[in-house]
Amino acid sequence: MKLKKILAGFVAAAMAVTTMAVSAFASTVTLDSEYVGSWSAGLCIPKTELEAIGGDVKVTLDIETRNLANTADQFLLAPMDYDNSWTRVTDQLTSDTMVAKPDGFVVVKEGQTSVEFVITGATIASLGDSGLGFQVQNVIVKSANLEAGSPEGAYTIIEEADVKDYCFSPAEDTAAEETEAPAEEAVEETEAPAEEAAEEETEAPAEEAVEVTEAAPAETEAPAADTTTAPAATGNTAAAAIAVVMVAAGAAALVSKRK
Repeated sequence: MKLKKILAGFVAAAMAVTTMAVSAFASTVTLDSEYVGSWSAGLCIPKTELEAIGGDVKVTLDIETRNLANTADQFLLAPMDYDNSWTRVTDQLTSDTMVAKPDGFVVVKEGQTSVEFVITGATIASLGDSGLGFQVQNVIVKSANLEAGSPEGAYTIIEEADVKDYCFSPAEDTAAEETEAPAEEAVEETEAPAEEAAEEETEAPAEEAVEVTEAAPAETEAPAADTTTAPAATGNTAAAAIAVVMVAAGAAALVSKRK
């Protein structure tokens, strides 16, 4: 009879561990499908949704810029406490990628599709029940992905006079600058005389070639280590497995002692 109780306790403990393992989760909140109007606010991320993640929360907004008849001169959104006079909370957020004005309006480029930031647990606790809202100008906030986060760096601040240029500057500028340098290097490499390259290849001692072929097998063994790498998602699965093993070990010890 006691053995049945022990097994029942083991099952209950395993289920409890599984429940704890999925408590830190990610969720997606659907917001606005259409533009809510200039300087207006649409649906909010409910406070309960933010609190359900626990602690600091990383928010990734799925957005769409709107430039009706090419009349837009800027693209803005302001994270705010909807229930408390639309008070902006931008200065309480951290982000390695976000750009904002000193007044708290986040500035986005035309065609930009996402905005990411981390909101602290303390800021979430201070929000009204409606949660985190967004005042917008020429931007549709379509949805928000929520997940556990940790503080990032300070976001970039630009002045009002630079907003229009930023909004309409091509997003590919940085990528273009990075690709220019390698192209020049490639030209320099191709300028080397073919005769020099041939001489260098023929002058290499035969012994060196042998050493290279002997070293090759050592490299083929490295990828095998990747098969034992733990998943990098949340760490909950590994923790749950360890906890279940510990519970099972305890149950086995009790059964052994009973015998």
